[in-house]
Amino acid sequence: MDKELIYRFFEGKTSYQEEKQIKQWIESSDDHYALFLQERKMYDALLLTDTTASLKRKKNIILPYYVAGIAAAILLALIIGGVYLYTLTDKNEQYNTIFVPAGQRINLILSDNTNLWLNANTTFRYPTKFSKETRTVYLDGEAYFEVSKNERKPFVVKTDEGDIHVTGTSFNVEAYAKYNTFETSLFEGGVDIYNEGIKLTSLKPNEKATVQNNNLVISEIINTDKYLWRQGLIAFNDTKLDEILLSLEKYFDVNIYINSKNLPQHTYTGKFRQSDGIDYALRVLQKSIHFNYVRDDNTGKIYIK
Repeated sequence: MDKELIYRFFEGKTSYQEEKQIKQWIESSDDHYALFLQERKMYDALLLTDTTASLKRKKNIILPYYVAGIAAAILLALIIGGVYLYTLTDKNEQYNTIFVPAGQRINLILSDNTNLWLNANTTFRYPTKFSKETRTVYLDGEAYFEVSKNERKPFVVKTDEGDIHVTGTSFNVEAYAKYNTFETSLFEGGVDIYNEGIKLTSLKPNEKATVQNNNLVISEIINTDKYLWRQGLIAFNDTKLDEILLSLEKYFDVNIYINSKNLPQHTYTGKFRQSDGIDYALRVLQKSIHFNYVRDDNTGKIYIK
């Protein structure tokens, strides 16, 4: 098996046919399976370099696990590629921290039966045991929650831009600290949005709250295609190129630079599979929105011309 193909699989950039090819190769021999795990560990070690650096200030880091070693405290119902779980002690409390690599996603079921999806480049932190008063979790990235109802024990999602308080509901949160984004979209039930302990607003089903120019803007959810990321799809509806490029940056953890002052103002409507990778998405976009791009092989940066 070509090692480059295996590593593209780890990065979430292989096609469906290539994934089938890799799966058949793994299942054909125990030696192939052992080799695959060996390469996976090497790849994980490279990915973990940046993540573990941010954890050095924490106390009592127990162990980073590959997904196969995750304890039964949570159920990983679906795994796409690699995912990492850390358990650490901070201020006498134990927390699990899950990091989802670029181009991948996972589905979790927490100990209170809350079901959630985590999108690419998302870090999710939660206590190994919820307190008696609240169920508080921490999010940097994007997640879709189906919260188990418990009015006596609210579920709180904390982000850099604001907190979401619920008792039982379905909603999506996009809050990447790197991009200073915050958007909460409600589908069922009700949520309250707080900032530094002050309640800002409450949402009704089919409403979303977005931070725009430091203001929280409430609007109706017109199109639900953008939430198809749970199915491994990146969807755009009448979206400008600069907004599309920003989304691709988030999902694939790449830096995209726009050099042209005359960037096409055309919009695009369509869907991509996360597993197809960013180059495939850009080539498809070129057919509808005329632009050129080059990738720096040394840095991985993409330049739009």
